[in-house]
Amino acid sequence: MKTRWMALLTAGVLNSGCVPTNFVVPTAPAGAEQAAQKPAGPSRSAYSPPVTASQINGANAREKAEALRAEIDADTIAALEAKEKKEKDKE
Repeated sequence: MKTRWMALLTAGVLNSGCVPTNFVVPTAPAGAEQAAQKPAGPSRSAYSPPVTASQINGANAREKAEALRAEIDADTIAALEAKEKKEKDKE
């Protein structure tokens, strides 16, 4: 009987490292405190004309790439907001 209890205790001790910590102690996300204190500002930047292939040359390629990334990000955010609004309207 003593051997069974020792085996059970040993198995529990060895298995304790496999328990996820979010089940044991809930923790807040890393940026939750900062996000709560951050003031709300405009969600989108001012309008900028779209980038076309004829505008790109060797000298401004990096700037145009950044402009394209910003354009894609703005379009993605707008699409996600529209989807959220549509889902909210369904409810």
